[in-house]
Amino acid sequence: MNRITLAKILLTIAAIQLGVIPPIVDFSTSHVFNLDWAPHAKLHMVWLLTTGGLLSVYVWVLLWLPAKHSFQRLRHACVPGWVVLTGFFVAAVFRDSYGGSLADPGADIEIMGISGNVISFSIAAIFQAAGTFIIW
Repeated sequence: MNRITLAKILLTIAAIQLGVIPPIVDFSTSHVFNLDWAPHAKLHMVWLLTTGGLLSVYVWVLLWLPAKHSFQRLRHACVPGWVVLTGFFVAAVFRDSYGGSLADPGADIEIMGISGNVISFSIAAIFQAAGTFIIW
């Protein structure tokens, strides 16, 4: 396997984590269908999930559809993942300032005391970083 194919696979895995897994998990009673959530908060959640999903589709198109200037497309494909990852980590770091949390009480999956969300997005960041490093 050549380096470009490896980078495309790594970025595809990151895009799946950022654009497919969150809607599967969050279109549930824990988030979108949570009766305790304000309707406007639900709108923002659906907006976020849809945006992440559409950005992932955009990345897949840039990575896998044949086109002229394909190397430039690969570089462009690196950007949306970093946008989504940065948004998550900013929200996580500043969660205390706005009353947020990494998960609902009693619902967080932890591994060695680390939130499952942090682990999941950190793994996505590793794939994203590796793919970006190869391409740039």
